Parts: sequence; structure tokens; C-alpha cells
Amino acid sequence: MKIKDIGGEFGLIERIRKKVKTHSKEMIAGIGDDAAVLKHDKNSYLLFTTDMLVENAHFSLKHWTPEQIGMKAIEQNVSDIAAMGGLPKFAVVSLALPDNIDVEFVDKLYNGLNKKSKKYKIDIVGGNITHSKEIVVSIALIGFVEKKYLALRSGAKINDLVFCSGDAGKSAVGLELLRNNLKGKSIKKHLEPKSRLDLARKLMKIGVNSMIDVSDGVASEVKHICKESNVGAVIYASSIPISKDTVIDARKFKKNAIDFALYGGEDFELVFTAPENKLKQLKKHDVAAIGRVVGKKYGVKLIKNNKKYNLENGFDHFR
Repeated sequence: MKIKDIGGEFGLIERIRKKVKTHSKEMIAGIGDDAAVLKHDKNSYLLFTTDMLVENAHFSLKHWTPEQIGMKAIEQNVSDIAAMGGLPKFAVVSLALPDNIDVEFVDKLYNGLNKKSKKYKIDIVGGNITHSKEIVVSIALIGFVEKKYLALRSGAKINDLVFCSGDAGKSAVGLELLRNNLKGKSIKKHLEPKSRLDLARKLMKIGVNSMIDVSDGVASEVKHICKESNVGAVIYASSIPISKDTVIDARKFKKNAIDFALYGGEDFELVFTAPENKLKQLKKHDVAAIGRVVGKKYGVKLIKNNKKYNLENGFDHFR
């Protein structure tokens, strides 16, 4: 049986989740969220996450500079901490490198790591190095969150509004431009993505019930929240925030930007749910209401061109 036969990446994660047994009472939340949540002190929790970049899966040296690889490695991990409502603090960096790689590549990679670590006040406190056929950059990141600001995927409530921040689909459109040897503003958004840490902290102070970062497309993230919260949702495609630049760039290869927003990924925007009485406060920030949480029996639906569809999954490494 192959991974694709059990539901791809997310089916495999669920299989691992059932197989792993925990022994500590210090764990508040484990597999199934953007970061693990562990007991720390009376006021805060410790957050623990990890992510990796693999050459020819997540980046190509044809398009990426070493600095950009380092910057993205930090940003994607910070995005996980942001989605939990927290702040990043300590990182360890592990590298797998080909035997013939230039030392200058590693220097420049760390220039990117250091640039973003300085921005987010992260201390790189260790790591590991080994050799491989392709470059792998793996980071484990520790952060902290005040107990009152913790956001989980499992907190959505029926009648919550569903929101999405910023500009969805930009990274996937940028990647498609590169693949088609086309130019456009979305390329930089793909090569140099940014987490929404500052926004996430503002949202938690307003009060949200659940949150997740957009790693695999808005569709997947909504479905993750619904699964963990045991609810359904109705999402309106026309309400998903997409910039004019993203729309223009998608047209260059005759595709609709909404499909990239729903099923692309690596935007590191935020999808979250909040009570309707928070709408006025939330409208002051870079977010848009894109739907509503409903009962589980209704499923997870997408309204597009006045037609109702089952919301499909987004990006999957094993699909």
C-alpha cells in the first residue's frame, strides 16, 4: 500500500497520529496543530514546531539564492508559531549538504537565516550537519504564548465567521510564473514569503476562536479547522482576498487566481474563525470574512459562481 492509497500527506499524518503514544502530562496539544503546545509556567505555554526545505521539492537553485532559502526556512517556522498566537524564541538548524557544495553557499544561507532571526529576535542555539545528494534545511523552533492568547485549530464554534488575511494564492502563482519562464510581481512573493506574526498577535488580542497558517492552500486549512473542531463550513470563493497583482499574473498563463488561493499554498497567510461580534474590530486589519462555520452534518462547502461544491483538499506532497 502506497501513501497515496491512504489519503496522501494528511492521511499519513493521521495514521502517524494514531500510532504515536504520549507519556507526559505536560502536553496540552500535539500532532494535529501548527505547533505542539507544552506546559511551561502559570502564565504561558511553550510552543514547539519544525519544518524543512528540500531541494527540488521546495526550491530550485535555478531560481533561488542561498539567502532566500535561509530566509524562507525561518519564515515558514515563524508562521507556525504565529498561527498559535505566540512569539518565536530559540531555533536549531540542521543541514544536509552534497559533498561538493561550496562553503560560500553555507555562508550566504546563514546570511538569510541571520537576517530573519534578527527580525524576529530568534536565537539560533545549535543544529546538525550531514551529507546527502540534495540540499535539505530543517529547523526546529521553540516559542512561547500567553495562555490567554493560545490559538488552536480545534476552537471553531458554529456561527463563527471564517476569515483569511492578506493576499491568498500569490506564492503558487509566483511558482507557476517561474515554471513557465514568465515575469510578474508574484515571483518575489514566492521567493521571499513573509509570515503574519504581527497580525496574528493583534488578532489574538481582539479574540479569535481558532487559527491556522496557509501552508497548503485556503481549502486545506479550512478543512483542517473543521476536522479538529468537529464542525462544517460554507466558504464563498468570491470573498477570498486576492490582490490585483496575483490576478494579473495568473492570467498570464490563462488560469484563475482563485484556484491558486484555494489549492496552492505557502502564502503563510492566516485562516481563522471568530464570533460575528468581533467583525467591526477585525475589519480594521488586513483580513476578509470568507464564510461561516456551520454544523458538521452540512460538510465543508464552497460557493463558486452561484453553485455549491464540496471543498477539495489543497496541496499534498504525495498526491
